[in-house]
Amino acid sequence: MGAVGGLSPMISALSVNPSKTTSPIYLLPRFSDEKSFAYGDWRVPVEAPSQMWLMHVGNAFQVNDVHGNSHIQIYAASCSYQWFNFQKLFGYDWQSGRLDPSIMNVKENELLPHLVQVSINLDSNGNCQKCSVETLNEWKNTSDFPVINPLFSGKKNSCIYAATSSGSRQNLPHFPFDTVVKLNVVTKSSGTWSVGPRTFIGEPIFVSKGIGEDDGYLLVVEYAVSIQRCFLVILNPKRIGEDDALVARLEVPRNFNFPLGFHGFWATNN
Repeated sequence: MGAVGGLSPMISALSVNPSKTTSPIYLLPRFSDEKSFAYGDWRVPVEAPSQMWLMHVGNAFQVNDVHGNSHIQIYAASCSYQWFNFQKLFGYDWQSGRLDPSIMNVKENELLPHLVQVSINLDSNGNCQKCSVETLNEWKNTSDFPVINPLFSGKKNSCIYAATSSGSRQNLPHFPFDTVVKLNVVTKSSGTWSVGPRTFIGEPIFVSKGIGEDDGYLLVVEYAVSIQRCFLVILNPKRIGEDDALVARLEVPRNFNFPLGFHGFWATNN
């Protein structure tokens, strides 16, 4: 009622069931023609064998084989029911207006947001044969805001980028984020680019250029705590993990400072 009355954020009206050991995933039809939808009754969810709250999805796609079976893959950031707090998202207390990073730096690292790969196998009749949840590329560092080249959205892809933590800070090992990670789900390789001490980043944004999956730029806002200034960082996605990944670092005018910005998007002149 508080959320409906405007006294608290709408997300506070949601709740989870910590006694349930699985998480429901609903496969909704993308088209009005029901015949084009392989899954039987979309109102009946697939039960993923894990207690997880999917926070942000990087990509999801479906691949069909010659026998009519479907393989659905989801790359996302998820966290545990035990950690997720609807009143203090990422440590932000909406009532006091203050940010307390301690909620994101608990000792139980497995409860915090991390990257996962959800795989769902359907037979030709739309029956779920298997659903599994695995850590994406075995990358166990606290991570969120997965992003891909938008030209590959809804298609089979290989590269995932995300904001993550290097784990090098003693007092704040998990959050705020200080690193961009690139994961290749085909080769199982990973590469990172990190900012300096007392400096943090927000959500990476992919700007497409060309037809290759990693053709383009990664934009990320860097916030330097010591001088309370923001910088717009431009990275070369192909070079993440190498010394020359940085393309440019532009200082943002002081009146436009926005520390720890969570979301953004790129829009062309067209």
